[in-house]
Amino acid sequence: MSAYDPPEPPSPQAQRRIAIVATTVVLVGAAIGIWNLVYQYYPFWHWHEVEPGRFYRSSQLGERELGQAIRRYRIKTIFNLRDESERQFGTWYSMEHRVAAENGARVVDIPLKAGTPPSPEQIQEILRILDDPANLPAMAHCYHGSIRSAAAEGLWRREYMSEDGQKAYDRVERWGRDLEEDYPEIADFIKHYVPRRDRKPGADKPGADKPGDRKAKGAE
Repeated sequence: MSAYDPPEPPSPQAQRRIAIVATTVVLVGAAIGIWNLVYQYYPFWHWHEVEPGRFYRSSQLGERELGQAIRRYRIKTIFNLRDESERQFGTWYSMEHRVAAENGARVVDIPLKAGTPPSPEQIQEILRILDDPANLPAMAHCYHGSIRSAAAEGLWRREYMSEDGQKAYDRVERWGRDLEEDYPEIADFIKHYVPRRDRKPGADKPGADKPGDRKAKGAE
């Protein structure tokens, strides 16, 4: 064969192997894509069971989905983390209160601006409610269910699941978002929040466990 001759085509056996490999790659890629969609949408958009039977988080649910969630998971308390300025868009706010009341739940407003963790006063209110078993199961939601609700999940993990800062941060569902890069105040809050069991005597507000006793952003 000269340098100018075209290469010989693969044998039939090689062609079959190539086809099998290509088909497998396509099927695996499709399966991964479908799994990602199912994971993010089932049973509701960005719904996450933080601790089954006790604490959940989600995005803003519609009327039908919210009613289903309350009944299916027997939700008693809904923490609405959306900022007051967001209430002017649509009827979601009045709908949420109505649907909650119709299904035996209550809504607690903890208004947070996007990318901002709860203040010390808001943390105290949240913990006061979560400390009472009669208020559980509880759920927290923001708009997309990926940033502000991540702070709520982190708070639950630090206080009620006894996880340290790094473990809580690693286990918080982020739905593909980089909290450290894009929302450092949320990441900082989760990592450096000081649970009540670890606070110094006389400390009545959450602080941070950073070197030099520097307070975490949004925590003090």
